[in-house]
Amino acid sequence: MKITTVILTFLLVGSCLVSFAVDKAIIVYVEGNVTMNDSMANVGDDVQPGATIRTEPDALCEVVFNQKNIVHITGGTVLTFDPKVLSRGATLHKGAIGLVLRNLGPFSANPGELRFSIRTSNTVAGVRGTCFFVKIEDENSTYVCCCNGSLHLEGTSGEFTQNVTGSHHREVRVTRSGAGTIVSAAPLLYHTDADVEAMAARIGETIDWTKIDR
Repeated sequence: MKITTVILTFLLVGSCLVSFAVDKAIIVYVEGNVTMNDSMANVGDDVQPGATIRTEPDALCEVVFNQKNIVHITGGTVLTFDPKVLSRGATLHKGAIGLVLRNLGPFSANPGELRFSIRTSNTVAGVRGTCFFVKIEDENSTYVCCCNGSLHLEGTSGEFTQNVTGSHHREVRVTRSGAGTIVSAAPLLYHTDADVEAMAARIGETIDWTKIDR
Protein backbone atom coordinates (compact mmCIF):
# COMPACT_ATOMS: atom_id res chain seq x y z
CA MET A 1 0.00 0.00 0.00
CA LYS A 2 1.29 3.42 -0.92
CA ILE A 3 1.92 5.57 2.14
CA THR A 4 1.67 9.33 1.91
CA THR A 5 2.29 11.92 4.59
CA VAL A 6 0.29 14.49 6.51
CA ILE A 7 2.13 17.67 7.39
CA LEU A 8 0.37 20.24 9.58
CA THR A 9 2.27 23.47 9.73
CA PHE A 10 1.51 26.31 12.15
CA LEU A 11 2.27 30.02 12.10
CA LEU A 12 2.32 31.90 15.40
CA VAL A 13 2.53 35.67 15.66
CA GLY A 14 3.18 37.89 18.65
CA SER A 15 5.87 37.73 21.28
CA CYS A 16 6.12 36.11 24.70
CA LEU A 17 8.72 35.97 27.42
CA VAL A 18 10.69 32.76 26.97
CA SER A 19 12.02 31.04 30.07
CA PHE A 20 12.82 27.74 28.37
CA ALA A 21 15.86 27.46 26.14
CA VAL A 22 15.27 27.44 22.40
CA ASP A 23 13.89 24.06 21.32
CA LYS A 24 13.85 22.72 24.89
CA ALA A 25 10.78 20.73 25.85
CA ILE A 26 9.76 19.37 29.24
CA ILE A 27 7.18 16.81 30.28
CA VAL A 28 4.81 18.65 32.64
CA TYR A 29 2.13 16.01 33.19
CA VAL A 30 2.00 12.21 33.19
CA GLU A 31 -0.96 10.00 33.96
CA GLY A 32 -0.69 6.24 33.64
CA ASN A 33 1.98 4.33 31.75
CA VAL A 34 4.00 6.67 29.53
CA THR A 35 7.41 5.93 28.06
CA MET A 36 9.98 8.04 26.28
CA ASN A 37 12.47 6.17 24.13
CA ASP A 38 11.26 2.96 25.83
CA SER A 39 12.05 4.21 29.35
CA MET A 40 9.45 5.36 31.86
CA ALA A 41 8.63 9.04 31.42
CA ASN A 42 8.36 11.36 34.41
CA VAL A 43 7.32 14.93 35.06
CA GLY A 44 10.35 17.16 34.60
CA ASP A 45 12.06 15.00 31.98
CA ASP A 46 13.59 16.83 29.04
CA VAL A 47 12.25 15.79 25.64
CA GLN A 48 15.16 15.73 23.25
CA PRO A 49 14.76 16.16 19.48
CA GLY A 50 14.02 12.73 18.00
CA ALA A 51 12.50 11.37 21.22
CA THR A 52 9.49 9.08 20.87
CA ILE A 53 6.74 9.26 23.49
CA ARG A 54 4.29 6.37 23.83
CA THR A 55 1.14 6.37 25.95
CA GLU A 56 -0.86 3.32 26.94
CA PRO A 57 -4.60 3.42 26.08
CA ASP A 58 -5.55 4.81 29.50
CA ALA A 59 -2.57 7.18 29.84
CA LEU A 60 -1.98 10.87 29.16
CA CYS A 61 1.08 13.06 28.75
CA GLU A 62 1.66 16.77 28.24
CA VAL A 63 4.81 18.45 26.95
CA VAL A 64 5.54 22.18 27.11
CA PHE A 65 8.25 23.85 25.08
CA ASN A 66 9.33 27.49 25.16
CA GLN A 67 6.86 28.03 27.99
CA LYS A 68 3.86 28.95 25.82
CA ASN A 69 3.47 25.89 23.58
CA ILE A 70 1.78 22.72 24.82
CA VAL A 71 1.29 19.29 23.28
CA HIS A 72 -1.41 17.10 24.84
CA ILE A 73 -0.81 13.44 24.01
CA THR A 74 -3.86 11.22 24.45
CA GLY A 75 -3.98 7.52 25.31
CA GLY A 76 -2.76 4.99 22.77
CA THR A 77 -0.51 7.48 20.99
CA VAL A 78 3.00 7.26 19.56
CA LEU A 79 4.60 10.64 18.83
CA THR A 80 8.15 11.42 17.69
CA PHE A 81 9.49 14.95 17.88
CA ASP A 82 11.30 16.28 14.84
CA PRO A 83 14.92 15.15 15.03
CA LYS A 84 16.26 18.43 13.64
CA VAL A 85 14.21 21.27 15.11
CA LEU A 86 12.01 20.37 18.07
CA SER A 87 9.84 23.46 17.87
CA ARG A 88 9.00 23.01 14.21
CA GLY A 89 7.50 19.60 13.99
CA ALA A 90 6.69 16.08 15.05
CA THR A 91 5.49 12.80 13.60
CA LEU A 92 2.27 11.25 14.83
CA HIS A 93 2.50 7.51 14.20
CA LYS A 94 -0.78 6.58 15.87
CA GLY A 95 -3.33 8.02 18.28
CA ALA A 96 -4.21 11.69 18.75
CA ILE A 97 -2.75 14.96 19.99
CA GLY A 98 -3.99 18.45 20.73
CA LEU A 99 -1.83 21.56 20.64
CA VAL A 100 -2.01 25.16 21.74
CA LEU A 101 0.95 27.05 20.27
CA ARG A 102 1.58 30.62 21.39
CA ASN A 103 5.34 31.13 21.18
CA LEU A 104 6.79 30.01 17.87
CA GLY A 105 7.41 33.56 16.67
CA PRO A 106 11.13 33.60 17.62
CA PHE A 107 11.74 30.77 15.14
CA SER A 108 10.23 32.56 12.14
CA ALA A 109 12.35 35.04 10.24
CA ASN A 110 9.48 35.56 7.81
CA PRO A 111 6.12 36.24 9.54
CA GLY A 112 4.28 34.69 6.58
CA GLU A 113 6.22 31.44 6.70
CA LEU A 114 4.55 28.23 7.86
CA ARG A 115 6.44 26.97 10.88
CA PHE A 116 5.11 24.04 12.90
CA SER A 117 4.52 20.65 11.26
CA ILE A 118 2.85 17.42 12.26
CA ARG A 119 3.26 14.39 10.04
CA THR A 120 0.89 11.45 9.94
CA SER A 121 0.09 8.80 7.37
CA ASN A 122 -2.15 9.37 4.34
CA THR A 123 -1.98 12.93 2.94
CA VAL A 124 -0.26 16.32 3.23
CA ALA A 125 -1.61 19.35 5.10
CA GLY A 126 -0.20 22.73 6.01
CA VAL A 127 -1.74 24.70 8.87
CA ARG A 128 -1.66 28.27 10.16
CA GLY A 129 -3.21 28.71 13.59
CA THR A 130 -2.67 28.36 17.27
CA CYS A 131 -5.02 25.57 18.35
CA PHE A 132 -5.60 22.25 16.64
CA PHE A 133 -6.38 18.59 17.15
CA VAL A 134 -5.41 15.65 14.95
CA LYS A 135 -6.22 11.96 15.20
CA ILE A 136 -5.17 9.03 13.05
CA GLU A 137 -8.42 7.10 12.68
CA ASP A 138 -6.81 4.36 10.59
CA GLU A 139 -4.07 3.98 7.98
CA ASN A 140 -6.21 5.73 5.37
CA SER A 141 -8.08 8.33 7.42
CA THR A 142 -6.88 11.32 9.40
CA TYR A 143 -9.21 13.62 11.33
CA VAL A 144 -8.10 17.23 11.71
CA CYS A 145 -9.81 20.02 13.63
CA CYS A 146 -8.75 23.62 13.27
CA CYS A 147 -9.98 24.56 16.73
CA ASN A 148 -9.10 28.23 16.34
CA GLY A 149 -7.06 29.58 13.43
CA SER A 150 -6.46 28.57 9.82
CA LEU A 151 -5.29 25.41 8.10
CA HIS A 152 -4.10 24.63 4.59
CA LEU A 153 -4.53 21.12 3.24
CA GLU A 154 -2.36 20.00 0.37
CA GLY A 155 -1.99 16.73 -1.51
CA THR A 156 1.34 14.93 -1.39
CA SER A 157 1.84 15.56 -5.10
CA GLY A 158 -0.09 18.81 -5.16
CA GLU A 159 -3.22 17.12 -6.46
CA PHE A 160 -5.45 19.25 -4.24
CA THR A 161 -5.37 22.23 -1.92
CA GLN A 162 -7.97 23.41 0.56
CA ASN A 163 -8.02 26.11 3.20
CA VAL A 164 -10.04 25.91 6.40
CA THR A 165 -10.40 28.86 8.76
CA GLY A 166 -12.51 29.30 11.85
CA SER A 167 -12.74 30.68 15.35
CA HIS A 168 -14.62 27.70 16.79
CA HIS A 169 -13.82 24.22 15.47
CA ARG A 170 -13.70 23.59 11.73
CA GLU A 171 -13.29 19.85 11.22
CA VAL A 172 -12.25 17.84 8.18
CA ARG A 173 -11.43 14.23 7.42
CA VAL A 174 -8.68 13.40 4.92
CA THR A 175 -9.25 9.98 3.39
CA ARG A 176 -7.14 8.08 0.91
CA SER A 177 -8.71 5.47 -1.37
CA GLY A 178 -8.07 3.89 -4.72
CA ALA A 179 -9.81 6.86 -6.29
CA GLY A 180 -7.42 9.33 -4.69
CA THR A 181 -7.43 11.57 -1.64
CA ILE A 182 -10.68 13.15 -0.49
CA VAL A 183 -11.10 15.99 2.00
CA SER A 184 -14.58 16.06 3.49
CA ALA A 185 -16.38 17.91 6.26
CA ALA A 186 -16.53 16.10 9.59
CA PRO A 187 -18.42 16.58 12.86
CA LEU A 188 -16.78 17.65 16.09
CA LEU A 189 -15.29 14.45 17.50
CA TYR A 190 -12.80 13.26 20.10
CA HIS A 191 -12.38 16.63 21.90
CA THR A 192 -14.37 19.54 23.35
CA ASP A 193 -14.07 23.25 24.07
CA ALA A 194 -13.18 22.36 27.65
CA ASP A 195 -10.30 20.14 26.48
CA VAL A 196 -8.77 22.96 24.43
CA GLU A 197 -9.32 25.50 27.20
CA ALA A 198 -7.65 23.18 29.73
CA MET A 199 -4.57 22.91 27.51
CA ALA A 200 -4.39 26.67 27.17
CA ALA A 201 -4.84 27.20 30.91
CA ARG A 202 -1.86 24.98 31.68
CA ILE A 203 0.40 27.48 29.87
CA GLY A 204 -1.41 30.51 31.29
CA GLU A 205 -3.38 31.25 28.13
CA THR A 206 -7.07 31.57 27.23
CA ILE A 207 -9.03 30.85 24.06
CA ASP A 208 -11.23 33.56 22.56
CA TRP A 209 -13.82 31.61 20.58
CA THR A 210 -15.27 34.82 19.10
CA LYS A 211 -12.32 35.56 16.79
CA ILE A 212 -9.79 33.74 14.68
CA ASP A 213 -6.39 33.62 16.35
CA ARG A 214 -3.75 34.45 13.75
